[in-house]
Amino acid sequence: MSSGAPSPGELPAAMIVRADSPADLLVAEVKDVIDGEEPARRTTILREVTDLFLVGAAHYTTEQVQVFDDVICTIIEHVDRDALMDLAKRLVPCAKAPSGVMCKLATNTDVKMSCYVLEQGTAFTDDDLAEVIETVTSVQQMVIAGRDGIGEAVTDALINRGDFEVMRRFVTNEHARVSHIGFVKLINAAKRDGSLTELVASRVDLPDELKPFIGMLRRSAETAQANAQVGAQAGAQPGAPVAAAAG
Repeated sequence: MSSGAPSPGELPAAMIVRADSPADLLVAEVKDVIDGEEPARRTTILREVTDLFLVGAAHYTTEQVQVFDDVICTIIEHVDRDALMDLAKRLVPCAKAPSGVMCKLATNTDVKMSCYVLEQGTAFTDDDLAEVIETVTSVQQMVIAGRDGIGEAVTDALINRGDFEVMRRFVTNEHARVSHIGFVKLINAAKRDGSLTELVASRVDLPDELKPFIGMLRRSAETAQANAQVGAQAGAQPGAPVAAAAG
């Protein structure tokens, strides 16, 4: 019974990915093919190449996966949004999905597509996600912050982007790992966003040597609150505004 995937004989010659194919030459051949095709045919070629990848993904070598990565990255520059979304839906469950393709989909300007890939994609490494974080908006960062099992490289990259809401998101993610320097930066961030203090304090992996700084943040917040209350009470006393104006 046929698997539904195209056989090599059904694909254009340039589409057949072989272990001994020089990647740059193959990519050039692919570009020549798709440049001369109608949009609908480009979409078909993308689906055929994806079929060829998925049917053997579990058995391809790292070098072969890289060739697919280069080829598919070339093709997706020439297809429409619907074709990209179809590609995303087919690749997100694949643990060996080409990293370059996945990162391109994850940084697509279509936020819906990008967030879908970042939430569902199983092939991302921490290095992949750290690279993606450098260019995406806070919307995509929030999705990454909520992923299961993100590592220190990812949370470091999120902290460096400086979005307090994103920080709160991953700090409350018990499956996210935070580096020692990451905790130092979070404590510094808590000086500007007090809501982070107790969230960081609740982390079971907070290093013991940093816990005294949490106490300092708490005392500082208490002092600021007390001063604010005193100021509010003084401002509420009868005649205070007149006296201030007279001064």
